[in-house]
Amino acid sequence: MNDIRMTAVGRLARSDLDRLGSTFTRAIPVEDDGMFDGLLARLDEIHIEPLGKGAAMRACPHQRNDVLP
Repeated sequence: MNDIRMTAVGRLARSDLDRLGSTFTRAIPVEDDGMFDGLLARLDEIHIEPLGKGAAMRACPHQRNDVLP
């Protein structure tokens, strides 16, 4: 049998970790220092639309060529 390992990175609040329960054991806490505020703001602008059996992510058209700070 193939050993398939999944890896994901995400922003989780304490309430999210509480909801996941004790089976979720690999959370690494980080301090909020503002270093990624620009990137996180841009990620929040991505629209996700259902597309058949998957989804399509689309950037806001008016910001497509913007540069991250």
